[in-house]
Amino acid sequence: MPQFDADEPTLATELGLVRAYLELMHMRMPDRLSFEVDVPQALQGMRFPSMALLTLVENAVRHGIDPSEQGGRIEVGGARDADGGEVRLWVADGGMGISDTAAAGTGLTNLRARMKAFYGDDARLELHEQSPRGVRAELVFTPGGAP
Repeated sequence: MPQFDADEPTLATELGLVRAYLELMHMRMPDRLSFEVDVPQALQGMRFPSMALLTLVENAVRHGIDPSEQGGRIEVGGARDADGGEVRLWVADGGMGISDTAAAGTGLTNLRARMKAFYGDDARLELHEQSPRGVRAELVFTPGGAP
């Protein structure tokens, strides 16, 4: 298990966990889950809170892909804006989408708090419905942001 309190957790370490989890889930449902992880190498050395991106991937599998009869695809990606400041990391799934009756979950509430503690008050989690179905969850932050 990864250490939540590691002195210098990196995005590269987190992406290793994400890939391992998605490979395991793909073995569990090979005909219902496909995935791609594509985050620029230039971002992978930055400090990043352990289990933050993995939380979004687990949610995509649990709430998006698993309950869907046909399954779907999960895409994990990242980009930095043109001036080298703000970073966006995302998990997009082609699953069930956001339910009208969905309540705010503890996992996402805790994730928002952890991102703010790690990157400062401007760090945020955005959820977007995808067309024709699915959700795109984005972590938006400025590396080195002061808590």
